[in-house]
Amino acid sequence: MSEAPATPTQAAADALVPWRLARIANSDRRVLSRSLITLIGRAISKSAIVIFLILATRLLSKAQYGVYSYVLVLANTFGVLADPQISLVAGRDVSAGRQTAARAYWDAFPVVLAAGFAAALLLLCFGIVDRGPGITSTELVLAGGFVVLNRLVGLGTDMLRCLGRFGLEATIETTGTVLLVATAAVVASRGWGISAVLAVFVAQALIATLVCNLALRGDVGAPRRPTAAWRTMLRTGVSLWLAASATAAATRVPLIVLGSDTSAPVVASYSAALRLPDAVYLLALTAGQALLPSIAALAEHQGRRALRLIRGVVLASALVGTVLAVAVAPFGHELTQTIFGHQYSDAGRLVSVMIVASPFSAIFWVSWFSLFAYGGERDVMWIALAGAAISVAASIAVIERFGASGAAWVYVGVLAWLAVAAYARLERRAAVAATQGQAGWSPELEHPPLAPPADQA
Repeated sequence: MSEAPATPTQAAADALVPWRLARIANSDRRVLSRSLITLIGRAISKSAIVIFLILATRLLSKAQYGVYSYVLVLANTFGVLADPQISLVAGRDVSAGRQTAARAYWDAFPVVLAAGFAAALLLLCFGIVDRGPGITSTELVLAGGFVVLNRLVGLGTDMLRCLGRFGLEATIETTGTVLLVATAAVVASRGWGISAVLAVFVAQALIATLVCNLALRGDVGAPRRPTAAWRTMLRTGVSLWLAASATAAATRVPLIVLGSDTSAPVVASYSAALRLPDAVYLLALTAGQALLPSIAALAEHQGRRALRLIRGVVLASALVGTVLAVAVAPFGHELTQTIFGHQYSDAGRLVSVMIVASPFSAIFWVSWFSLFAYGGERDVMWIALAGAAISVAASIAVIERFGASGAAWVYVGVLAWLAVAAYARLERRAAVAATQGQAGWSPELEHPPLAPPADQA
């Protein structure tokens, strides 16, 4: 059955879909290939950071490495806590054709900037009260600057993706990260101290911010006064923030409860075992985020096709995760010995358990971002909050008796709940949208409609 004809309102909305993204969304193959570009770029960037963390243990003294690690943990923690997810909301609305890129970007910009400064201020206050392993005031200021600039970089890269500029976004992130790691390694090897290393991080974030702004200039135009829409974006972002925070808590509660009930060596083994399933978890998150722009465009204008694409991606992701789990689980002991050494050999049985969560991670994050694309931010919020509550209850009931093995099974069980609940809700919401006769440009169109120039938005 063909899609219903577009109504005038829908046709007007289609005219706002960024033309690059419209061309990509015309083909499932293009959707998947462009999303793969983002996934590969993120994988390279994360790998480069991991390499630097390994190099830093050799280039810095143990005391310096302790300070460096502590500062980064503070920066990441306060950056996440003060991130209202506005850039994600702006990107979805632009992808769906609900707002022009110019309006969404400049509505989001002051909120993102204010949130970054708030996070930096909280970090500075915390650092002044508790210097940790000996953080200097200069290091605190540099960490605060990195938090602010990192939020602006996130807005820029999210906007590039929602405009269909996946290759440019991946190039900016990958090239910037590789240059950051190379420069920081040289600075550390020269013995110039932690402040110099952190200054490299700030400089890279500043350059990335400027490059993103230059790349977006043709799409967003000159700065403009934000409209009242920023309040709606902020409310939506708060729901996403709660969902992201609750999801993080749900997967970390087993470790926290284990730490309060057992010894440090047991916690170390569990933490080491968590590295591999966590890598799968982060790749699944990146895949869902990469698919968001295309799913948002299709969900708004081609409901039936969006539903077919989502089902195909979820099935493929689940199969890949299952194959990975079946391939890795029998060799947990060998993997942990090879990667972490003989002192972590007892973590092998935990790896064999937690890798079972791989298909659930894949299903969950594809469903999470797809639900958000359909406007289901409150759905993901309540699912995540329920997952956090289940994690707390299960951890308290199981870990005291079964220790690290119990914590591993709670981790798997919580992700299974999140995956099933998110996908079930997604099916319901997507099916309703598909039966409402949503339609937009035809997938057979060779030239999808162009977005209006930024100065006419």
